[in-house]
Amino acid sequence: MVDIKKVAGPVQLGEGPHWDPAHQCLLYVDITAGHVHRCYPDTNKHQHLIVEGGSTGGSVSFVLPVESRPDLLVVGLGRSVAVVEWPLDAPDQLTVKPKCVLHGVDDHHPTNRFNDAKCDPSGRLWAGTMGDEGETPGVVDPEKGGLYRIGTDLTITKEVDKISLSNGLAWSSDKKTFYYIDSLTYSVDAFNYDDATGKLSNRRTVLDYKAAGLVPDVPDGMCIDKNGNLWVANFFGKKVICIDPSVGKVVRQVETPAPHVTSVCWGGKDYDTLYVTSARTGLSEEKLKKDTLSGGVFAITGLGVKGLPPVCFKVSPELLAKRMS
Repeated sequence: MVDIKKVAGPVQLGEGPHWDPAHQCLLYVDITAGHVHRCYPDTNKHQHLIVEGGSTGGSVSFVLPVESRPDLLVVGLGRSVAVVEWPLDAPDQLTVKPKCVLHGVDDHHPTNRFNDAKCDPSGRLWAGTMGDEGETPGVVDPEKGGLYRIGTDLTITKEVDKISLSNGLAWSSDKKTFYYIDSLTYSVDAFNYDDATGKLSNRRTVLDYKAAGLVPDVPDGMCIDKNGNLWVANFFGKKVICIDPSVGKVVRQVETPAPHVTSVCWGGKDYDTLYVTSARTGLSEEKLKKDTLSGGVFAITGLGVKGLPPVCFKVSPELLAKRMS
């Protein structure tokens, strides 16, 4: 039996959930507030990191741990990728400045910002940007962003251009397919993926939201389960959908308590809990009174399926220490 419960929140624009198996906690961000959260569902402990913004903006759009350094996190800070230090024994609320900025991008589009990010099977960091967003969620300056790959040697490469709103990322367990969402194409796409080099090729559509009758839902964050099926958060849609990419069809839908669902990840001791973030952004006061759990973080159990362990950023400690010095 499927069960949904709120485990944290509310926040204004929750995003980027990442399960930390070593410490059995959930990392996620509040983008517009510039905050990172660390939630321990088993104990209800909750820590809150305020990251001071830099010259490329103050939004914090993603958070990913650095492998072998549990006190270091990589975050999207405006148009920059930065490293912050957050010890596990830190106070429940802490304000920090970045230890260093690894890269800044999109200088020719200064109102852009980073959005979703994830690490591939080899530990490279993939992060995409989006155009300027106005007062209405999902309405952005089109085709101004890109999808970037940061290698374990910290070199950066733009892999996909003319992105409007970069979002969900996932890799197949055989390391041959990369799944990707540019939200404003209203589709979930696939690429051939070369794990040795990180190169992409042969972009094609897995699911067309308009053809599937899902619009006005907007595809947002995404993760993959052990069966190779994709779980996609539907902003505006109050649900998470499960897609079988081998046939390009929706095989399951799970309704959530929040209309603006933003992202998903697998977690828990056996990776059988689907964690879901949501947003209050764009909801009127009247709507918020009705949908009182908007902006919450939810745990969905009883789905009968398990996810895959997450991957951390596998940069060498020596190289990172040199950049932070």
